[in-house]
Amino acid sequence: MKNKSILIIMFISIIVFFSITFIFTGEKGTNYDQNIVNWVYDISTTTIVKIMNVISLIGASEVILFITLVIAALFVLKKDWYHTIFFLSLSVGGVVLNFLLKILFHRERPGNDVSNIEVFNFSLEIPSYSFPSGHTMRSTILLLFLLYLVFRLIKGNLLKTVLSIIGVFLIIGVALSRLFLEAHYLSDTIGAVSISVAWFCLVYLIVKKYDHQEKISPFYYRSR
Repeated sequence: MKNKSILIIMFISIIVFFSITFIFTGEKGTNYDQNIVNWVYDISTTTIVKIMNVISLIGASEVILFITLVIAALFVLKKDWYHTIFFLSLSVGGVVLNFLLKILFHRERPGNDVSNIEVFNFSLEIPSYSFPSGHTMRSTILLLFLLYLVFRLIKGNLLKTVLSIIGVFLIIGVALSRLFLEAHYLSDTIGAVSISVAWFCLVYLIVKKYDHQEKISPFYYRSR
């Protein structure tokens, strides 16, 4: 994709993020969000909650950490330093960005709860605020990178289309799961998706100029 298109997507995502921030993070915005939470609670069923619990696992810290280590290890073993740097900058930087945004906006979760960050059931005693959703942000960044690989490495248009639909479905699914599980407001998840897209575009534009895949990466030749 050309830089101009990436820039357009990035700026639209940033505009969406700041619009959500301006409209929903204040007291009136929280009231709007709470009305949506109440509506979701009314239509929710046991089956829906079970499905959402499964989908939500995609964004769990443990799952994301495991997948991140596996992907990074594969790139290192193939000596694909471009994708190694790209992926680690994207994923690790995304976690840092999410943490800083949570601290900046300091928004309580639905029910005025503030939970702590947990990894492998171990509490880090670090508050995990509501905006933007870390669960949604982690999964969106990972899925965006996987979609990037799909378009870069796979030749068949049909397979690309199918995998893209699955990827978009999972991004939306994880975002909705946080709402149905009463862990976040809708604006938390929309904000997380929009800033994740912007972050992906920014990192891509920065590292793209160091892409010499035609010379050094076995991934490149499979994509030709």
